[in-house]
Amino acid sequence: MDRWYSVKVLFESIHTGQSNTSLHEESNEKWFEESVVVVRAGSAEDAERRALRHAEQSEHAYRNGHGETVKWRFVRVIRVFELNDDVITDGTEVYSNFVVARKSDSVEDVINRYYTDELDK
Repeated sequence: MDRWYSVKVLFESIHTGQSNTSLHEESNEKWFEESVVVVRAGSAEDAERRALRHAEQSEHAYRNGHGETVKWRFVRVIRVFELNDDVITDGTEVYSNFVVARKSDSVEDVINRYYTDELDK
């Protein structure tokens, strides 16, 4: 029987070409994107294969505002997570992850360490 799985995949942003702004050229950043896709499969291994095919088909390139070609390249499947629900509806959990912190860490410490980039300030 097929089950629902969420699969976290990782993409890398590769910039090529000459940037037309000196600010962008001086950047020491490298960008990655985590993406969670939902697939229906008979096993975790099958879910990983399906997500892999989907991710490879999602690779794309475009020219950015700095005059560079940007390619989003699939890197790897990070995690396969079997969903507890057979039917996906409003509110269905599609991904979960545990964060382990020191006992001395406050909630704010954890948020600042792991989620700063994800929160609107």
